[in-house]
Amino acid sequence: MVAREETQDPTLLSEVDGVHAVSIPLPGYSNLRTANIYIVGHGPVTLVDTGPKFPGAFEELRAGIERAGFRLEDVERILLTHGHLDHFGLVRSLREAAGREIPCYVHAEDRWRVTAEVHHDEMWTEEADRFMAMVDMPAEEVERVRKRFELFGLLCDPIQDVLPMEDGDVFQGEDYRLAVVHTPGHSAGACCFYEPERRILFSGDHVIGHITPNPFVEISRSRLRDPQYRSLKAYLDSLDRLSRLDVRLVLPGHGEPVTDLAGLLAGYRAHHEQRKEKVWEALRRDPRPIFRLIQDVFPEVPEDDIFLAVSEILVHLELLIDEGRAELLDPGPPATFRAL
Repeated sequence: MVAREETQDPTLLSEVDGVHAVSIPLPGYSNLRTANIYIVGHGPVTLVDTGPKFPGAFEELRAGIERAGFRLEDVERILLTHGHLDHFGLVRSLREAAGREIPCYVHAEDRWRVTAEVHHDEMWTEEADRFMAMVDMPAEEVERVRKRFELFGLLCDPIQDVLPMEDGDVFQGEDYRLAVVHTPGHSAGACCFYEPERRILFSGDHVIGHITPNPFVEISRSRLRDPQYRSLKAYLDSLDRLSRLDVRLVLPGHGEPVTDLAGLLAGYRAHHEQRKEKVWEALRRDPRPIFRLIQDVFPEVPEDDIFLAVSEILVHLELLIDEGRAELLDPGPPATFRAL
């Protein structure tokens, strides 16, 4: 994720009747700043996301709900923007504290991400091993990525009783109406929620004001509806879809509210075009596997971000192949690519 200059006013949310934010700090994830949970309605309420299971996070969420004038018992449902742990990690804690199975919804494409099967049994799969071999990641880097994946599994409680939602579904209360807008890219099941009367978009990780979101490469492709899914292409298509909505205020999953959606989307497109050209220039100098491109595309990448660098290069390489500007030279493993 690329940092952007902060230009938004954090007081904007106070102008929205019936929407409250709880912002949980994310120690160790300074680029994200906060995990934002939104309380929608005057009661009963809908929660958009829950935040991660960090120490003290649930207490902050409970306190935020109470500051808004509600109790846990007033939570009617939970809507998840996508199935990443910093957005669903506290669902089980909320249910246990409320003493009931609060209905929780996630797009059908991301349902597998929140289950115990994945977070307890399959944090690392044969597909992951094959992927690492394909990109030519060295053994010591593979082990570092594997340990980081295992750490992620400790930051959430997996949930089994989660309901699927689809594009176009509507969740409403007496004073709000949230339409599901499927925006794949950051994950295959990523969604935004659009409130048309007040022209508000709850954007999850699809739109963030201070950074450029990552369209993550999908390793577990066997779980996807479309085996040809390409995250960056899907992300750019989703940006086009959002540009057709009448949006006054964007409430993202991290950081501050956004008012200039059109300007932000244009910046995203320009960023990805520049990154694509950088990958092509690196590949033109020397045909090679994806991992070996990092030195040219991300010469100062931190150790913990190696997988993100590989993911960024691969999703832009996929676009170059679609455009006829690059090709697979040798399937390997490792797979070797060249510029055309």
